[in-house]
Amino acid sequence: MIQSFLVALIAGIGHIDERLFGMTMMERPLVICTLVGLVYGDVKTGLILGAQIELLSMGVVGIGANAAPPDVILGGALSTALVLQSHTDPKLALALVMPIAAFAMATKYITYVPLNQILSQKSLEAAGRGDTKTMERNQWLGLFNYFIFPFLIALVAMLLGAPVFKSLVKFIPDWLTGGFALAAGILPALGFALLMQLTFTKKFAPYLFLGFILVAFFKLTNIGVAMVGAVIAALILLSNSSGVEGKTEDNEI
Repeated sequence: MIQSFLVALIAGIGHIDERLFGMTMMERPLVICTLVGLVYGDVKTGLILGAQIELLSMGVVGIGANAAPPDVILGGALSTALVLQSHTDPKLALALVMPIAAFAMATKYITYVPLNQILSQKSLEAAGRGDTKTMERNQWLGLFNYFIFPFLIALVAMLLGAPVFKSLVKFIPDWLTGGFALAAGILPALGFALLMQLTFTKKFAPYLFLGFILVAFFKLTNIGVAMVGAVIAALILLSNSSGVEGKTEDNEI
């Protein structure tokens, strides 16, 4: 019960992070899943799952007013919690995260989003009257809605869904578990591919191939590649800054 409450609390706080605290990155799956792992006494698994779900969700973005990405905050928190609570293969979390995230996004648009739209309209009317107290109250009520509904959804899912999930896991055949394990390896790569589709240009192509060469031929780890990337970024920064200084000196002369 206490663990379910804490998971729900993490999910609720994750939803109000940027609206109240100024985006501390609490809403990112890497942080959410690590905190859930801390609740269940398995920070390592929570961190690993968070990193994989982070890769999966990096390229999942909402473009336009009517396009909203799946709710990876609830998806990451609940999938990690269900897997850790049932002591099943952690790779199963990656197969669960997107269905849960899509369901959470659907519930969002039938619960607190309509309520907050009403509050926004009331605030506009209050602004026309110069009623700042009503505007402030509606602001805090809207923030409360963003917290309480994800909190309740996560709490109900943990209290009602966890026992059912534990029972279902016992009947999952090995071939299906193997399929989940295969999907666990593909989904993060898919997320990274979606991100590259948004950001990849000819200008960055050499760095992509450099990373591939370092891993494929020189067997560098991710940390090693990251260090090489940091050195290259520092060299580019120094080169650009020296160029700006040179132009400034020429202008002064």
